[in-house]
Amino acid sequence: MELEEYAEFCFDKVGGLALRAIPYFQDYKMVLNQANMDISLPEYLAVAIFTTGTVGVSIFSTLGIIFLISSGISGLITAFFISFILSLITVFLIYMWPKGIVNTRATVIRDMMPFATMYLSTLAGTGSSVSEMFEELAEVDEYGEVANEASKISRDIETLGMDISEALERGAERTPSEDFADLLRGLEHVLTTGGSVRDYLKQRSEALMNDYGRRIEQFADQLGLLVEMYITIVIVGSIIFTAMSAIMSSISGFDPGLIVAIQVLLVFVGLPIITGMFIVFIKGISPGGIM
Repeated sequence: MELEEYAEFCFDKVGGLALRAIPYFQDYKMVLNQANMDISLPEYLAVAIFTTGTVGVSIFSTLGIIFLISSGISGLITAFFISFILSLITVFLIYMWPKGIVNTRATVIRDMMPFATMYLSTLAGTGSSVSEMFEELAEVDEYGEVANEASKISRDIETLGMDISEALERGAERTPSEDFADLLRGLEHVLTTGGSVRDYLKQRSEALMNDYGRRIEQFADQLGLLVEMYITIVIVGSIIFTAMSAIMSSISGFDPGLIVAIQVLLVFVGLPIITGMFIVFIKGISPGGIM
């Protein structure tokens, strides 16, 4: 089931409660918008209420029966507290999920900004209008989230009939990236004062590219340190552990079969898991376009 379908289902069940909770979560509208989630605030509140309630009731019903049989009333109380804690964790995760998406989108946009801004600068040099520039940018899939933001600006201009300044201001308020918001507000200022769009975008692209280069250098330093840690702790550590466990088993009289099983588990299960986690971590801290 898609998120939109599940949101509609939850709203049908607990929409009344969600509507009453809206005044307390007005600021969350912008979070959902920045997360690019195609559901309304009432629907997302309904998802939180219905999912949390379902999790709490299901866990309490299951554990309540088991603990009641084994421990009586005290077990029932324990089941209640466990279900209550897990319900709090559930609602916290639902609350933080869009914010996590927003942070991820902001990082992706920041990493693509130097290249997207350079592309806009090139378009400006060809004499394209601002609306045409964002329309062209929206069609370049390689720019990912930047292209998505550009498509919204182009939609505001072409479909909703906004003027360019209004569309840029709305785009700046909507985007999760401060860098992209600064670019749009600066572009709006240039248009208002009659400055050169091409010169502005060229300066911004150079500044963004310099910042990107600095982050590449920092990443290279971090990567070197992390590789040394990986080789020392994981590779060398596993070799030493394998050798020492073999020596200790012959001296202490441990079951050789057990030692071999531990070694096999370390080499064929532990090392791949640790290596995979290391790769994911490296990819997470790397600037866009590197990995």
